[in-house]
Amino acid sequence: MSRRFMPFLWAFAMLFLCSQVPALAASYLVAPFKVVGGQGQSYLAQAIPSMLVSRLYQQGSFEPVARQDAALKENAPAARESALSLAKKYSADYVVWGSVTVMGDQASIDVSALSSKGKLWKRAENGSVNTLIGSVQSLADGINAEVFGRTDVASRPAPRASSPSSGAFVVNDTQAGRQSETYLNPALRYQGRESAAAQIRSQMLNYECLGMEVADIDGDGRNEVLLLGKNYLYAYKWQDGNKLAQIGSYRLPSAVTPVNVRVFRSARMPYIAVSGFDESAHDARSQILQFSSGKFSVVVPFVRRFLNVANLPPMYAPVLIGQDADRNKAVSGAVYEVYMEGGKLVRGGDLKGLPKQANVFNFAWIPADKGKKGDYLALITENDSLVTFDSRGQRLAATQDSYSGSSVYILGDRGLGNISSPDSHDNVLYYVPMRMPVVDLDRDGKYELVVNKPVTATGKLFTNFRTYPQGEIHAMAWNGLGMDLLWKTRRIKGTVCDVAVTDIDNNGKVDLVVAVNSYAGVGAGMKTRCAVIMYPLDTTMTSAKPNYSE
Repeated sequence: MSRRFMPFLWAFAMLFLCSQVPALAASYLVAPFKVVGGQGQSYLAQAIPSMLVSRLYQQGSFEPVARQDAALKENAPAARESALSLAKKYSADYVVWGSVTVMGDQASIDVSALSSKGKLWKRAENGSVNTLIGSVQSLADGINAEVFGRTDVASRPAPRASSPSSGAFVVNDTQAGRQSETYLNPALRYQGRESAAAQIRSQMLNYECLGMEVADIDGDGRNEVLLLGKNYLYAYKWQDGNKLAQIGSYRLPSAVTPVNVRVFRSARMPYIAVSGFDESAHDARSQILQFSSGKFSVVVPFVRRFLNVANLPPMYAPVLIGQDADRNKAVSGAVYEVYMEGGKLVRGGDLKGLPKQANVFNFAWIPADKGKKGDYLALITENDSLVTFDSRGQRLAATQDSYSGSSVYILGDRGLGNISSPDSHDNVLYYVPMRMPVVDLDRDGKYELVVNKPVTATGKLFTNFRTYPQGEIHAMAWNGLGMDLLWKTRRIKGTVCDVAVTDIDNNGKVDLVVAVNSYAGVGAGMKTRCAVIMYPLDTTMTSAKPNYSE
């Protein structure tokens, strides 16, 4: 080969090799954030930068500086000059810094990004603490699109929290900004007083409530309220906006300790099932009643089984169910359907698909979300944990917190056979969980499980302590891994004893109805009293989809 061609050959080779060497990735540095808030929020100084580092990464194009971890130990930049100094120290093409301010349940993030060409980019995002991750994602998308110039990422605004309004609910709705997009009646402030229209309470009644039912008990097409006391069953009408007007009462048999009250229909007629037990015989003793013209009448005076009403798949219509009693463990055997026939209760077929932990009191079926297959079952265990099962009875998840615990119990006996020991240590108590309504309030085809969440410190130390000083009603939804909080009421003073979702005041709108006991305390000289709280639910303005994360 002629030597005169050698320079051209070398030049071609060098050009070819250079074309095969990939361009160096642009480097960025995310500095520590300044945190304005309580001491418990100091972790955000490095948590937010760490989230931004991973969300800005694109292999071969944009990568953090080699000493990014060391940079997080620096002081948070106060201004552009100190941020630029950090960029030079760590040889970064871009530097990102900012601050986060936390006030109560609200958080504001201010972020700045400086490019290698000196272009400064700023953005602020405001929202609730619960939506902080969404705000960081939105900021990262903005930097990727507007600072890095990436075309595969679109800049988008962060989800906004619902505008604060006077209400009795704390809601995880992150997409509301206009009144037409609110979910029920959101209130982002956890403390303070709600408006009178958001929580309507009846007068105080001078007895302890063991259970509640809201249903049409006389067939007139309007709902009445049943409250179960230790010795009486009371019937009321909700009238004058906030008053329970008594329309009847029934004296329970003296040997019966009541457990719950439920209304069911048979041949289009309403019936009232009152479950209870005979403490001396350690046996179930339930009754079937009817109500007409202000009076209760006994239809079935004595039934040796516990009764309840459950919405059963696939139609999810309310069905009367029962289970046999057991002196040693409260209930035993299968849970089965029960029918009214010729003025008597007749046992039907056993319920299918129930896990072995299920009994007549402690479960609720949750229909599959719209367009999906597979129902779920929620169950309250003896330690008040909320466990979720699939339709085949396979356990999916369980909570560590307690839910739907009540002070209503069935007394059992560890004695042998009919020999009962006078020693109280032989007695065993099974606490009956309160009902768990399953509803689709926002009409999106996704069902919510409504449960009571007792708030207590003493109850965590003593399992038999059931006089909870406060409570909250939580609406929960299945997310594929566990039950997520959707919304909750503000703290309710007193011990919640039952909850229902129905139209208590017959105005055509759904209400959240909560029965509450108020305990004056030992030596106060006042007996236990109860009241019913009604929360109107505005389901006509629920276009926003709730956020299924706490």
